[in-house]
Amino acid sequence: MATRESGEKNAPKYTMGVVVRLTGVPDHRLRRYEGAGLLKPARTEAGQRLYSDADLELIREIVPLEEEGINLKGIKAILALQREQAEKRSTS
Repeated sequence: MATRESGEKNAPKYTMGVVVRLTGVPDHRLRRYEGAGLLKPARTEAGQRLYSDADLELIREIVPLEEEGINLKGIKAILALQREQAEKRSTS
């Protein structure tokens, strides 16, 4: 069951331009992250990407891993393992 806080965290509200300003990550990198399956922003009817606070947190996790030289496939595996461990801790 999603809490109100998690619902607000996942609410799409930032355009790509705003995300670029907030994170310092260029738009072409955001599109690469999406193409690699790391991000899945919501879309308006016109196709404009809208990012949530949760997406911003994820971008901030991806950037340092990429800067360490880990490729996007490796980052995807690392993030999946982290989610899996977090789920196990929350059900324990």
